[in-house]
Amino acid sequence: MRDLGVAQTDALRNHLKWFLFLRVIIITSFFGAFAVLQFAANDFGHVGRLLNAIAATYVFSIASALVLQRTGRLVELTYVQLAFDVLLISGALLVTGGAASPFSFLYNLAILNGAILLSAQGAAVTALLSCAAWVTLVACAASFPGLEAVTGAATPAIDVKLVVRLLIENASFFVVAYLAGVLTQRLHDAERKLAEERDETARLSNLQLALSQNIDSGLVTTDPEGRVTSANQIAAAFTGNPSASLAEQEIGALFAPLHLTSEARLQFLQSTSATAPTEFQHTLPDGKALLLRCSATPLKNTYGQPIGALYILQDVTELRALEERQQRGESDAAPAPDTEIYADDGDDAPMIDGFVGRSPAMQQIRSLIERVAPSDATVLLCGESGTGKEVAARAIHAKSPRRDKPFVAINCGAIPEHLIESELFGHVKGAFTGAVANRVGFFRAADGGTVFLDEIGELPLPMQVKLLRVLQERVFKPVGSETHVAVNVRVIAATNKDLEQEVKASRFREDLYYRLNVISIELPPLRERPQDIPLLIRHFLRQFSELHRKHVVRLSVGAARRMLAHPYPGNVRELANIIEHSVTMADGETVHENHLSPQVLQPARGPSPSPASVAHSDQPPAFAAAAPRNGHHVNGYFNGNGKPIADLESHLEEYEKGILLKALEDAGGVKKRAAEILGINYRSFRHRLSKYGLNGEAVTEAEA
Repeated sequence: MRDLGVAQTDALRNHLKWFLFLRVIIITSFFGAFAVLQFAANDFGHVGRLLNAIAATYVFSIASALVLQRTGRLVELTYVQLAFDVLLISGALLVTGGAASPFSFLYNLAILNGAILLSAQGAAVTALLSCAAWVTLVACAASFPGLEAVTGAATPAIDVKLVVRLLIENASFFVVAYLAGVLTQRLHDAERKLAEERDETARLSNLQLALSQNIDSGLVTTDPEGRVTSANQIAAAFTGNPSASLAEQEIGALFAPLHLTSEARLQFLQSTSATAPTEFQHTLPDGKALLLRCSATPLKNTYGQPIGALYILQDVTELRALEERQQRGESDAAPAPDTEIYADDGDDAPMIDGFVGRSPAMQQIRSLIERVAPSDATVLLCGESGTGKEVAARAIHAKSPRRDKPFVAINCGAIPEHLIESELFGHVKGAFTGAVANRVGFFRAADGGTVFLDEIGELPLPMQVKLLRVLQERVFKPVGSETHVAVNVRVIAATNKDLEQEVKASRFREDLYYRLNVISIELPPLRERPQDIPLLIRHFLRQFSELHRKHVVRLSVGAARRMLAHPYPGNVRELANIIEHSVTMADGETVHENHLSPQVLQPARGPSPSPASVAHSDQPPAFAAAAPRNGHHVNGYFNGNGKPIADLESHLEEYEKGILLKALEDAGGVKKRAAEILGINYRSFRHRLSKYGLNGEAVTEAEA
């Protein structure tokens, strides 16, 4: 016998209860009606036997009901009940004419019961029992003529007609069993799926109730007419009334700004997406004013028909007050220097498009990016090295309609001068020595997207002319080609130089400057937003701990004091390098002072001279008297030992090396800033470092 699960056992037990009850009702009705007919015909010969059959059925059914409450062998009990039914029906046929009885169809009732109770298997077994019982009944009636005197059944004549009838009726039993088995199996499957869906619905309902009661937002659902159907406790608190009392009230009566006309409500319900969030003032019954943020979305059934709406209400009063305080600069100051900085303090501002910070300066930058991103206007990003100009360019591209197209970043100061035109605009095969294949160039690679020209101030003057034409006409000719190529790109340029001064010094074309300076965004240096330094420290602690597979979670008080006091001439990039160095050097969860980079441990110096002041000062820069690392010092025509200079070239090289190293030291190891201090371009500075083998002396290899 097959094993049943708990759910199937409970279902079968319940079905058997109804089966026994209906059996008693049907047998009572059938035999009672037959007895009445016997009385009407004044034939009392079978009345006693009928009453005995009814009594036996009652006794067996009651005994089965008692066993049903105590046994676990329900399948075996079910087969006993089906066999009893077949036997009972055979007895009924015997007293109603035997082989000539018109009630042989009652076997089909037993087969249906078998299918209902045990599906196809029960129907098949019952059909087999019915076939055997019916054939046995006919055979006994034909073989024992004396049964007629006992039961009143007529003795059948064994002929072809009787055999055909038996075959047809027996075949019908199996046909009924097959059809009943298929139908009941589908019915059982449907019941099982319905039960599963009912359980899932109950689970989702409980989950919905738990979410609605524990979420920090107010949730209100309405019907298509705008009447409230449910509201959680938060929403009820906004109205000052219990949740149950809000039912059937119009949403506009509870929150006046949410009132809609019939036409507006119909249009909203037929929409397919949520409305844009709106904010409105709401006054509580106690007079307290709140600023609520509301989002609404239409609710539809599985056929896409509107059945109501869902309103999500959030109290943003404190959030807006905090934003106002931030804009006034009243909060988010850097922590006191005598506290540790933890990587998981939990009060970080989220990284938005690569920026970390919530100072008024960064809020203003984000606002500018939001405003300029949707247009195709050329943007000029200005600011010191390491302030995040490329991050800003990528943020503008990510928020622009070109976000799905390429973003191509080009460092104009890192490309050799003789290759710049080919790199920007491409070349054809054979255009120059080494051009063994066609090259599309950066501008064609960015077609439809954004070109970011970093360090635009390093672009040679001849290339500035060609770039100006591309910006004006959006066409160019690849090197060696006679065919013009049209491109559709947005140009974002960046520089850490004062381009106005570069124009005055004739190092940058004035017309190109004005063509680039359509929209200018100045990225603030890190020293002007000190409240963002702890946020950046925490961000980089987590980032580099994960990168280097370490668990560094805090800065000690001493290390935090050093980090907060450092001027960061290299800005965010320098801070990132310092944190990466510290995480690498730390041997536990805490960064101590001895793990910090050397430039942080040095006494703080005054701000480095600006590039413009170095380039235009009449006095020699402060580093002019810097001594070379080997101790030589030029004093007239004598060296440090008072002996005449024997080799001018070697002493000049030593002197130049000392100047380069001093500039690197003052720039915090940032090569581009060191080049600015010396008043030379970045390409020349790198060449001199390479000439003297000083690349290894740099604290950082920051290029942007």
